[in-house]
Amino acid sequence: MQRQLTVAVEVIIPIINLPTTVLEAVIVAIAEQDLRQMLTLAGHQQEVEIRAAVRQEVVHQQEGNMKKNSLIFTMLYAFLSGSIIYAQNLNEVVRYSTETLNGTARYQASGGAFGALGGDLSAISNNPAGSTVFAFSEASVTADFQSFENDATFYGNQESDQKNSFNIGQGGFVLVLKNASASKWDKLAFGFNTQLVNNFNKQVYFEGTNTNSGLQTYFLAHATGVSYDFDLRDTRNISNEYLFQGNRGYSAQQTYLALRSYLMNYDENTNEYFVPGVFNSVMGINQTHLNYSTGGQRLYTLNFAGRFNNKFSIGANINFYSIDYSETKETFDYYTDQSNSFIKEALFQEELRTFGTGVSLQVGAIFQASKTLRLGLSYTSPTFYALEDEQMQALSVKSQEDLEGDVYTEVIEPNVVNVIGPYNVQTPSKTQASAALVVGTSGFVSADFGVKNYANSNISDNNGTDYGYLNDSIENDLNSSTFMRIGGEKRFGDFTLRAGYWMEESPYKNNIINEDFTGFSLGLGIRFGGSALDFAFGASDQKYRQQMYSLGLTDYADINQRSKQIALTYSFVF
Repeated sequence: MQRQLTVAVEVIIPIINLPTTVLEAVIVAIAEQDLRQMLTLAGHQQEVEIRAAVRQEVVHQQEGNMKKNSLIFTMLYAFLSGSIIYAQNLNEVVRYSTETLNGTARYQASGGAFGALGGDLSAISNNPAGSTVFAFSEASVTADFQSFENDATFYGNQESDQKNSFNIGQGGFVLVLKNASASKWDKLAFGFNTQLVNNFNKQVYFEGTNTNSGLQTYFLAHATGVSYDFDLRDTRNISNEYLFQGNRGYSAQQTYLALRSYLMNYDENTNEYFVPGVFNSVMGINQTHLNYSTGGQRLYTLNFAGRFNNKFSIGANINFYSIDYSETKETFDYYTDQSNSFIKEALFQEELRTFGTGVSLQVGAIFQASKTLRLGLSYTSPTFYALEDEQMQALSVKSQEDLEGDVYTEVIEPNVVNVIGPYNVQTPSKTQASAALVVGTSGFVSADFGVKNYANSNISDNNGTDYGYLNDSIENDLNSSTFMRIGGEKRFGDFTLRAGYWMEESPYKNNIINEDFTGFSLGLGIRFGGSALDFAFGASDQKYRQQMYSLGLTDYADINQRSKQIALTYSFVF
């Protein structure tokens, strides 16, 4: 069974040793069900498992503090329960498996086609053998400005939204050791590089008249199969009841929100859930949806490589990933037939944060076939992530008991943070072949071609949770995806011009869900003795479908996402 706890658990250990006055304040915060205040008092969060060992540690506190510590633990544990919740979905697997073009400005300007070239710090993450191409030890840092513009079409209505962000997109160094002995291994290189691989700072907004379904459809779908066992008189209060329903599953929590807000009712005679609103299929529901995300996915690479006989280089990387993804989702329904509908308005809000780390191994080789031709080959193992989700929900409904009566507003805010996980995500491996034509010191033309099999992705955990439904969907709906990168560079003394193009196929068998990803780039660079300043501009385009929810309210908007990126890199030898 997958764990569903609340963030309140994470502050148990820090607070049990606080002074008496702070402990009393925490007790007051618990009594008021204000979890946010508890977090402030605790000062920070820690990952804590509820195990018998932790229970015993609390019980065996010093005699003078035992009563207070036990009281706090009991009160917190009373409304912290285990539950099954399926927050993961197919889009999450694709999100963390797809890497956009980032790195140094030189790398971006040339379309990332460095698999047979090397000699750039971001190229190390492309092909580990590339670090031996450096003539000297070198370091670089890159600043990025990125803009995402999304045009959304929903039931014939089009809306546009834009979000900009600034990042330190790359930083790293490489140490080059030349072998002066007679050994044919004439060069060794050690490197470290970190760069952003995904920028999640995006915003999608759409609205339109939905004549098919509304939020009631979402909650009614979750209520299917959920037995009626709810405290709607607030005997346990909203927070505790929401947590209690978590023991029965995520759908039970959704059912409780809808019942407590009067968005949905239950008929004891027929033992069926029903919705009191009147859905006018002609007038429909004026529906708005906002999806706002922040955060990023970052790669940290440790590199080692060696060159043999001045022609053949091999290298290996240990890649570490960090993920911090936050999403706010809001859906607002306004019933257009106000005079005949018991439900007037409904607003459903969700906040989700996903965070964790991953690791993969990478090997590669570069062979200098001739004075101008270089060939490259690299393989990246699947990336193994350990992730956790934190989720909060709230539902506000404006309704009336009868059409002639008063209008009431019910705001249901459990103020509970569901902690889901940890769970494991395995993203696909990657195989890449590369070729480059290098014309002395005047320039090059290079190309990479590779493949990733998304159908080999997998989700699991260590608690025996059944992810069969999702892994079957991965196998049935995802496919192998090829990618291609082409780039070139032309030097004019200390001045350099660059251009590139890249394309990655959709990982979905039905590519209407997510079409191919394409982009182009331009750039220039100038050298100042032992240092260089490089500039890049890139633009990409992708069309996809954004589904509102995975159950019930499964309507979607067609999104045309356009991204523009500017990068500036300073590098120097040492």
